[in-house]
Parts: sequence; structure tokens; C-alpha cells
Amino acid sequence: MTDVAIAAAGAAWEPQALAAVDQAPHLRLARRCVDVSELLAVVRTGAASVALVDPALPGLDIDVVRELTSAGAAVAACGDTAAAAALGIARRPDPTQLGQVDWAEPVPVPGPPPPPSTGADDRSAGRVLVVWGPAGAPGRSTLALALASALAGLGQRPALVDADVAGGTLAQQLGVLDDLSGILASCRAAGNGRVHEVDGHLVEVEPGLDLLTGIPRADLWPHLRVGALGTVLDRLRSDHAHVVVDVGSGLDLDGTVGRSRHALTRHLVEEADDLVVVGRADPVGLSRLVRGLAELREVVPGPPSAVVVNLAGTGPGWSEREVAETVRRLAGRAPDLFLPADPATLHAAMMHGRSPGAAAPASPFVGQVRELVATLRLDDR
Repeated sequence: MTDVAIAAAGAAWEPQALAAVDQAPHLRLARRCVDVSELLAVVRTGAASVALVDPALPGLDIDVVRELTSAGAAVAACGDTAAAAALGIARRPDPTQLGQVDWAEPVPVPGPPPPPSTGADDRSAGRVLVVWGPAGAPGRSTLALALASALAGLGQRPALVDADVAGGTLAQQLGVLDDLSGILASCRAAGNGRVHEVDGHLVEVEPGLDLLTGIPRADLWPHLRVGALGTVLDRLRSDHAHVVVDVGSGLDLDGTVGRSRHALTRHLVEEADDLVVVGRADPVGLSRLVRGLAELREVVPGPPSAVVVNLAGTGPGWSEREVAETVRRLAGRAPDLFLPADPATLHAAMMHGRSPGAAAPASPFVGQVRELVATLRLDDR
């Protein structure tokens, strides 16, 4: 017997579906759910193995479909087939023929529809570069911004995404005063199948550099869902050579994977094409960097693309060679690059709402960031 939960929000096809379930000897109605929360609860408890939904159900998005599928339900939709496809629902049966469906047959879940081609460029999808570092303000946001600016200076037209679940700071650093969070609006649109709206939430903060602003407060992190943001990044990859993502520090899942505060950060770190790790040069920062690299090995099978030590010259008087040897001995990986302490450049950039490269293109800090771009071969695209 196959148990079916229906969440149709009063759609016109619901009476037909109920009749079809009632007439099929191998189907049984488990629950008529009034909303997404009830549907998820029914599926998670094992009371239903089929979730039949209407694409217009309030709260239904790509991540809810992922959760239903992960809980073992066969997800199907009646009604607007285009909207169902945009949500990644492959089963779209006739509501009068539910008894004829093989619910046990695996159905591939398609991704969101590809963005329309402009015909201007046939290059492959861009790469996602994630900048991660342990807690303690090692300079993740500053480095992400500097890398994106350097790529823009090379004509790469990168997108810079503020995905820090602790609250974004890139908008403030760049003097973007728009009250609307770009990442929240983009995730909401993508989660509801309107991925084409993502482009409208980008802000050009420098010539060739597009920014997707972050969440203004840490308590908004539940609105950043893995599936929706993945769709947003895929959209950005379609017309940017690089997507540079600034993330938070936490990697532990502290609860259910799909609802953990740090699930998004962990997913981005796991899925990055290029992963840059940054730590501070002071004793506490280096200790956290060593522990962070050990924690990272439990999450990502391969080594990071680069390890960077920031604020070099402000530590306990050790030379760069001594710091490199200490990190190598304790973490098994020596830093690839040292970023010099350059408070004048960073202060000027912050005060004028510009990237370090735009504020002081000849500064030592900016020069080392360009060296990092060359080390990662990001300028080859």
C-alpha cells in the first residue's frame, strides 16, 4: 500500500486527485495537508511515501522539494507544469490517473531551467571561489573583496557574493545603502522558480564588479537555504567567469543538516571550485588557523587551493619563514602567501567605500592579492 499526502491549497485538480486515490486499490490517502509545514511533518514521520503538491502552494520552494525527497518521498505536482519544473519536480501526473503511476520508479530531478542565452559568449560556466577562515576576524571579507576587485581589473567581470550567515559586511564596506538584501531577494526568487530575477539584485560597485549584498542581521540566516543559493550561484556562473563567495566561519552542523546554522557555509566550502583559507598572523589567529585546517580536512577531502596568512608583521616578532614552518609542522600545510599589515590602505578603502585595489592600487597589500590571483591561475580564464 502506498500512502499519499496531498497539499493542494484548494487547487481545482484536488477533487480529481482525491477520487483517483480512493479508486486505486494500492493507494491510500494519508493526509490532506493545509500547508508546507504539515506536509513536511507527515513525510518526515513516515506516514506518507508520496507527496502530491500544487506548485502554487505557499511556502513551497526548491529547498522544500529537496527536504521531501531526502525524507524518502516521491514528490509529484499537478497544475502549472512550468512552475513545477522550475521547482525541480519531475513527476507531473494527470490527477485522474494517479493509480497508473509507478511511484517506486526513480525519477531524475532536473535543475532549474537554464538562463536564456545572449548569444554573445559561448564560454563555459564560471568557477566558484570561496574564501573561508576560522573565527576571529581573519579578514575573509576583505580578502574576498580584494580578490574580486583584482579579477575585475583583469577584465574577468566577477560576481562577489556575501554569504556570511553571521551577517554581511560587504555592503557597508562598499557604501551600498540599499535596504534590500540582494542574497535574500535572490534566494527567494530562485527558490520559487524565478531564477531570471537574480540579475536584477546585483549592484555594480566598481567597473566590472557585481555585488550580491548579504543579510543585514544574523537572525535572518534561516532564509539562506542551500538549494536556493545553489540555484543563484548557477545563474551567476552563467555570465561571470568567477563567483567569489565570502562565507562565515562555522563548519559544524549542530543539528539537522538542512536546518543547521552552518549548513550553508559547510556546503559552499564542500562544493567550491577554488577554496582559499585565511588566518591571522598573531598567536591566537595562527592557533585558530591550525585548528581550522584540521577541521577542514574532515569536511573537504582535498587540500584547499591556497592558505593565506593575513596581517603579516603584526604577530609575536616571528619571521614569515618561522610562521610558515610552524604552520607546516602543526597543520601539515605551509601558507602559500602572506598578506602584509596595511592599515592605511584598508582604512582609506573603508572610509571611501571602495575596494583596496581601487583605493590604493600600488599598495603592498594589493600587490600580494594580485600575486595570489596569479598563484591560483585565476587570470587564465
